[in-house]
Amino acid sequence: MSPYFEVPLEQLPQRVDSLIEAAHQGARIVVLRDGQPYAQIRPVNPMMSENAHWAVESIKTFPAIQHDSYESWWAAVKPVHE
Repeated sequence: MSPYFEVPLEQLPQRVDSLIEAAHQGARIVVLRDGQPYAQIRPVNPMMSENAHWAVESIKTFPAIQHDSYESWWAAVKPVHE
């Protein structure tokens, strides 16, 4: 299980370097504002560029396709030669 750290917003500027390193090593860093969870620092996917980010965000707006069952979905996407 990865470590979990809570950091008050006021302490963030003094600790940012060590928190970024901890997040890179797998720790969950939660920034507190007025004692409540407000944001988090987490490692980035090294394959993620700004263009890739916007592509993923645009996929979230695609309309969902409903299928009655897994079998009907598989019939729609399976290769023809099977």
